[in-house]
Amino acid sequence: MNVDHLPQMTCPDPAWWDEPTMRDALAHRNVGQIFTILHRRHGMTQRRIAELAGFAASEVYEIMHGRQVMAYDVLARIAEGLDIPRGLMGLAHHSNHHWEGPTDPPQSLRHPEERQQFIAALAGFAVGGTPDVKVWLPRPGEWLGAAPEMVNPETIATVREVTHRHRQLDAIYGGGSCRDSALGYLAWARCLTRSRCQAEALSAELYAELADLQNLVGWMSHDLGDHMEARRHLAQGLVYAHNAGNSTLMADAYYRLGRVSIHQGNPAEALHLFQLGQIVATNSNSLASVAILHANIAWTHAQMGNASAMHDSLARASDEISRADITCAPQWAKFFCVPGDLEGMSGVIHCALARHPHYREEHAALAVSHASRALERRSEASRSGAFDHVTMALGYALLGERDKITPHVESALQATRHVRSRRLLDRLGDVADVIKARPRSELAEVVTAIRACAAS
Repeated sequence: MNVDHLPQMTCPDPAWWDEPTMRDALAHRNVGQIFTILHRRHGMTQRRIAELAGFAASEVYEIMHGRQVMAYDVLARIAEGLDIPRGLMGLAHHSNHHWEGPTDPPQSLRHPEERQQFIAALAGFAVGGTPDVKVWLPRPGEWLGAAPEMVNPETIATVREVTHRHRQLDAIYGGGSCRDSALGYLAWARCLTRSRCQAEALSAELYAELADLQNLVGWMSHDLGDHMEARRHLAQGLVYAHNAGNSTLMADAYYRLGRVSIHQGNPAEALHLFQLGQIVATNSNSLASVAILHANIAWTHAQMGNASAMHDSLARASDEISRADITCAPQWAKFFCVPGDLEGMSGVIHCALARHPHYREEHAALAVSHASRALERRSEASRSGAFDHVTMALGYALLGERDKITPHVESALQATRHVRSRRLLDRLGDVADVIKARPRSELAEVVTAIRACAAS
């Protein structure tokens, strides 16, 4: 059916759930079929389905074309977002392991003033306070299995291993490769907070592992373009890290929250969050954590055109990472100790400064140089390698060297076949915008290819 002739529906009609084909799809938890019926028969756009169900638009497309959704936590989120009666999908309304926090929907974070209140509350953790942030935290799905009576070191080791494996998958294949799986494990891991610990020290260790996994889920959500959910998960990660007394994981949460803000074009908001992260990172004595925060502070200054402050922060990042011992770095920060990552980040930072006309020629050339060295040191097949190609394409576009743009765009587009990352598509979109803005651009086919990839 051609949906162009249907009215654009913003919310499902409750009567749709009673249609025979829809009933069958719901009973079998066939999410792809549910989305297809909403889109083709009832005229809901994939973007609107994504907004209601808590996905990126690209994920809805993938689900409609065969990607399976089986995690209970995700199914519950879909039912809640689309207002599907839970019984039609075989989802229980109650559980022995119920959520003990707020039952109302989380407070919105869509508007700048709402985010200002959110960040102001989170800032309390950086100065030793215990602010009440429950209204912003995610509402977890139900866990129907039994929680263990006792948490022991082996249980905590399981959470750590789950986080480690998902972190590896995310780094190579993007958040879309494993977020559903991570959410399912997170629902189980949260239940452990209601179990007894063999020793008091284990409780802090448990909360630290929960913080790490929660922060990773927030990062995956950000990678998929689900920025509101990313902020909620990262705020929960910050709470867990505070409960654990773990400053490095608190720094991780602030760092990733800042990355959400900078990706959405708000460097001033990002700078505030990075500075909060810098406070707790410094207190943790983790040189790798401090270096990451300095590098990202440099990015915010570059976006705002503050060249002197950018150079200062980038130099501090380089100095700190040169003295860091990778064996002592927290798990979340080890990526920055790998050869090539500071080079790649430096390329991104110089590209941001090169967007300001006064700095264009010098810093676009520096961006290309740094990204080229980064590519020599890490796999092009990874998400980071794809980002390096985007940096090089953007640098050449800013320099007006048209003949050198296309190979790097093609490499990044090739990566999108196995890297499921909305951030990658968004940064490719930046390249398309620069190309279109250049006078007498002869790269219309590159722009078309990028737009087509983003639309799919």
